[in-house]
Amino acid sequence: MDDDAKLKKFLNSYREENHVSPFREDSEFTEYIKDGMVDINNYCGAKIDYEADKDARRLLKNYVLYADYKKLAEFKQLYVGDYDKLQRKYYINSKLQ
Repeated sequence: MDDDAKLKKFLNSYREENHVSPFREDSEFTEYIKDGMVDINNYCGAKIDYEADKDARRLLKNYVLYADYKKLAEFKQLYVGDYDKLQRKYYINSKLQ
């Protein structure tokens, strides 16, 4: 499945779970989703598969929800532990010294 198909699948799932009005455009959410993926991936230092990793998927859905309400600063404070948990999960021990 290509990235656009994954994005559309995630968006449909998000819309259904959060009872988003069908009158709102997909484009309102796709940028939040992309921004959230970049933010989480950069924090964790890995490209995460949001279909396979349910913890990352849940964090991304919460990111989109808070982004939609323009509350990302609050989101970062509340979910820093989830970010840290994912970072530990994707940590690669380097042999460089």
